[in-house]
Amino acid sequence: MRVQRWLIVAGVALTATIAFAQVGRGGSQWPTAQADAQRTSWIRTDSKISVDALSKPGFELQWKVKLENQARGPYGLSQGVSASGVTLFVPMSIVTGSSNNVFALDNDTGYVVWQRHLAGALPAVTSECPGGMTAATRIVKLDASATAGGGGINFGGGNAGYRSVIGEPGQGVPLEGRGGRGRGGGAPPAAGAAPGAARGGAPDAARGGAPGAAAPGQPPAARGRGNQPAADRIPGTPPAPEAGGFGFLARPSGVAYVIASDGVLHVVGLASGKDLQRPAEFLPPNAKWSAPIGVNTMLYAATSGTCGGAPDAVWAIDLDSDAKPVVSWKTNGGPVVGAIAFTTDGTLIATVGPGQANGDGKANAIVALDPKTLQLKDWFTQPDAEFVTGPTIIRQNDKDVVAAATKDGRVLLLDASSLGGANHATPLHASKPFIGAGGSVSGSALAAWQQSNGPSWILLPLKDGIAALKLSGSGDAVSLESGWESHDVPSPATPLIVNGVVFALALGTQATTPARSSRAALHAYDGVTGKQLWTSGQAMTGMASPGSLWSTLGQIYVGMRDGTLYAFGFNDERSPFVVK
Repeated sequence: MRVQRWLIVAGVALTATIAFAQVGRGGSQWPTAQADAQRTSWIRTDSKISVDALSKPGFELQWKVKLENQARGPYGLSQGVSASGVTLFVPMSIVTGSSNNVFALDNDTGYVVWQRHLAGALPAVTSECPGGMTAATRIVKLDASATAGGGGINFGGGNAGYRSVIGEPGQGVPLEGRGGRGRGGGAPPAAGAAPGAARGGAPDAARGGAPGAAAPGQPPAARGRGNQPAADRIPGTPPAPEAGGFGFLARPSGVAYVIASDGVLHVVGLASGKDLQRPAEFLPPNAKWSAPIGVNTMLYAATSGTCGGAPDAVWAIDLDSDAKPVVSWKTNGGPVVGAIAFTTDGTLIATVGPGQANGDGKANAIVALDPKTLQLKDWFTQPDAEFVTGPTIIRQNDKDVVAAATKDGRVLLLDASSLGGANHATPLHASKPFIGAGGSVSGSALAAWQQSNGPSWILLPLKDGIAALKLSGSGDAVSLESGWESHDVPSPATPLIVNGVVFALALGTQATTPARSSRAALHAYDGVTGKQLWTSGQAMTGMASPGSLWSTLGQIYVGMRDGTLYAFGFNDERSPFVVK
């Protein structure tokens, strides 16, 4: 008995030591596109990356891996999401490809832990509608704590999330053909109809009721589950152990939410890649949609460009309801631009581009929507404010400030609690244009960060570089002033900030003659002074996929059109238990 007890204690101690060695090296995570619910592309702290560390030699290419994916127009690999300690020892990234492919990679080595191809027909590629869109997100906290370090062990239960009504745990759920998939068959919906409206013979509201409501015959406990979820439980899984559930094996750290090109949502286990819940119809098939995001028990995305017949709209699906009801808000005007964002109190913010507004529709506007019902709460609009980026939200003293850029290079700042004032047309501040003749705003998003004990910054990607703008003032008297500019990053993606270091990615260009083409390149700058600290030089070949730039655990990742993924970082000690 003494020997058995000693072995158990020693095993637990060894496990804890190895796990600490694995997850303690970096501490930061990237749970969704642009890092957090506010879409800042900012990791607050990191134990490896800093201005001082990047000022010295040692940051270099760690590994590269070629993933099996077919490019769709300019799109190859998307921006990944990450999790530490998924299988107790292995920090991982989930990366999706533009042709219904999903990959799980060991962050240390680039080893492909698993890969999966999702069902869904791929339409012909056009300049406006690439088709084959695939993306992943995880549940994101509104306070952005997932990007602020810590790096504790996240036990991800790979097979515990199944419901008894859909099959045996661990076996996955087969997806029937589109005409028979869903809840009882039925004809496919008309073009542009809400997903599920005609497939089961009844609208979503009839099937699932209001978000969080129980279907007829459900016990009261199930009715309350959607409104009062445990803070660490995967939406839709059984309750905590004291209520007869699976407990830590059903935490959100153990899953990723993946949308395939047919608009179907998959809840996949990070350890296995298998469906942990029945796939649910979410978006119209072959739509062009923005980066999805999960907040509390809801998952969101926006569609634009009428691809696949989808309207310009914001969509939400209730993850905690068995019926998975879907609600939407249609702009009835311009397209939704970029990704949607959330204020720290949970209000959904979306940017709407130019168009002809019908009735109470919106164009050249920024809107605030209720996060459960997607009902319009507030808006800002100006006829000449042609927005070209999604919203980015940064906390300035005691106020959430919404920032978005216009086609002429201005950055508008709005009070999130009253977007346009009493007349819905008055911003807190409208900057001067930051582009010259023939210039343009590059990328579909801004980035933002705050100095420790200093001012906040907004980064604007331009045609040939990055403009860093300093945010000053408080209350209703906020303004932007020029900080620094970099002119050596042609066609940049939205930059990201890690612990005060700005990383900017030049996507690369393809010309008719090879001599005029350029390869992708990654650059690092001091976020306060703009001094260049590092560049990848000729390390990457080909062109980067738009938006495929993210960071976690002290590394920076760049995804390419041809399916190659590059990881840059410092050579540090790695546990001998890491898979090589």
